[in-house]
Amino acid sequence: MLSRFSSRFSLPALLSCGAVLAAPPAEAWGPYGHAIVAEIAQDRLSPQAAKAVKELLALENHHTLDEVASWPDTIGHVPKNKGGAPETLLWHYVDIDVNNRDYDRTRDCPADACVVEKLPALEKTLADRNAPAAERLVALKWVVHLVGDIHQPLHAAQRDDDKGGNTVRLTYEGDNANGHMNLHALWDGGIIDHQAHLTVGPYYSIDPAAARAVATRLGATITPDEATYWAADVQPGHMRDATIDWTDESHALARTVAYGALTQNRDAALGDSYTAIAWPIIQLRLKQAGVRLAAVLNEALATP
Repeated sequence: MLSRFSSRFSLPALLSCGAVLAAPPAEAWGPYGHAIVAEIAQDRLSPQAAKAVKELLALENHHTLDEVASWPDTIGHVPKNKGGAPETLLWHYVDIDVNNRDYDRTRDCPADACVVEKLPALEKTLADRNAPAAERLVALKWVVHLVGDIHQPLHAAQRDDDKGGNTVRLTYEGDNANGHMNLHALWDGGIIDHQAHLTVGPYYSIDPAAARAVATRLGATITPDEATYWAADVQPGHMRDATIDWTDESHALARTVAYGALTQNRDAALGDSYTAIAWPIIQLRLKQAGVRLAAVLNEALATP
């Protein structure tokens, strides 16, 4: 996570950034996490939304949401003069100090360059049938990604200016990831990859079949009542209210679990006991993100 600043971005310009896909991702759910969320959502699209998604993705010869779920992470680390959009790094999170209970726009996102304010704006572009298809496609990719991001607890919290846990160095299961393991990275993908036996390949490539298998397993545990309850605040004209609710959920989980379960504030050696607390929460947030992403897309892409 980086410091916050305000900027605009050109949707058509970002559409042409396919050449930057090998760039390292920003701090977010790892590529498996985003693919799992997208796969859960894909299975829950309405016929109308599935058709609209298929048509938009076809503009870039893609077929399913998991293929584009991590795209927003690729453009932030590429200079603007090479087709990137470094200003969008700010859109993936909101740093709410753990001593504050809930999101406050004036305090936490004064320039509106954070996930809470960007997600509803991009959803509005996606839902606008008068907008150019290229802009709607870019908005779709961002919506898929940011709904995932907003459910990662450390995308909605920080403690002692630690940038969402990025400066909290630790060892996990005896591994310090060559000295670069930190609390944020652990929640982004370290625990997911360890528990689901997943391996991220060169240039952050993943095994789509492996991601699909995890998504199928998680999706099968979602009850109809849970799905209805989790998506209840996805209502026409109230996307921002929903994003605030999801942010406050993540913030509370960061405070009580991600930070609360730490054995010490720095250089902690974490293993089974921390995983036993964190892994159920991570699975819950992946499932909630998938259900809610489907609800957002079904609402935004409903036949008028």
